[in-house]
Amino acid sequence: EVFAHAPAGTAEDIDRAVAAARRAFDTGPWPRMSGAERARHLRAIADRITARREELARMEVMDNGKPLPEALWDIDDAAGCFSYYAGLAEEMDEAQDEPVALSEPRFTSKVVREPIGVAGAIIPWNYPLLMAAWKVAPALAAGCTMVLKPSELTPVTALELGAIAEETGLPAGVLNVVTGLGPDAGQPLSQHPGVDKIAFTGSVPTGSRIMQAAARDIKNVSLELGGKSPFVVFADSDMDKAVEWIMFGIFWNQGQVCSATSRVLVEKSLYGPLLERLAEEAAKITIGDGMDEGTLLGPLVAKSQHDKVLAMIDEG
Repeated sequence: EVFAHAPAGTAEDIDRAVAAARRAFDTGPWPRMSGAERARHLRAIADRITARREELARMEVMDNGKPLPEALWDIDDAAGCFSYYAGLAEEMDEAQDEPVALSEPRFTSKVVREPIGVAGAIIPWNYPLLMAAWKVAPALAAGCTMVLKPSELTPVTALELGAIAEETGLPAGVLNVVTGLGPDAGQPLSQHPGVDKIAFTGSVPTGSRIMQAAARDIKNVSLELGGKSPFVVFADSDMDKAVEWIMFGIFWNQGQVCSATSRVLVEKSLYGPLLERLAEEAAKITIGDGMDEGTLLGPLVAKSQHDKVLAMIDEG
């Protein structure tokens, strides 16, 4: 059932958001504040997230499908992320203009830490608010202004984060949230000449396209892409621990994790017994609505992902 609507942002919306972030960086107070002043804003956001913990977690379950206990941990981590970077922002005040010793007395050298400018952040759907926190908190702590483009599959809590930032008095234009499809909003953001830094978490093909787009303006870019992380089990391994961590590695968050242990490499002599134990444990997993008590595995985020998984099983 439909429980929310989000705007389908376009290149025009990205233009407006980048312009707002550019003004806030070039003429606004944010990058000129002390780290301690920025830290106060970050802690206020953390406190507000904590105060709305239950509500935000339920939004996350409705939007993403994960079990409620996992969503609650995500919200706690998101608040913790803003608090952590508030501490680092305060440390920046002490670390400004760090002198560097030189052997040549005619020259002086120092390290000056300064924000890079306008940051564009594109995040996936597997940890909606937490991924936003991982991008937004460090950028704001450093004094950057930014545009955040959440996944079109899970935009709700990113919009709530924007509202929280506004409620807590973050200066106008410092954080801008644009929801929309990748080609319509994500691509214009990654290509925008007014953006100084792009940070992306998601698939390898999309990351490759973003890196290509960033090359045109020599943008600073950071990518966190999905992999096929192997879990290696030797014959002398502790069977119980191996089973526990394989199960955690592939079923947590419905297996929708960049570093999910999606391959298990097993020494031959242990292969049969390990496979038997894994099948036995997997059969115990309670699958259902993420809001229901006792659910350990919720639905995948979207039909498109469900179809992909079934296609992989068929191919196997």
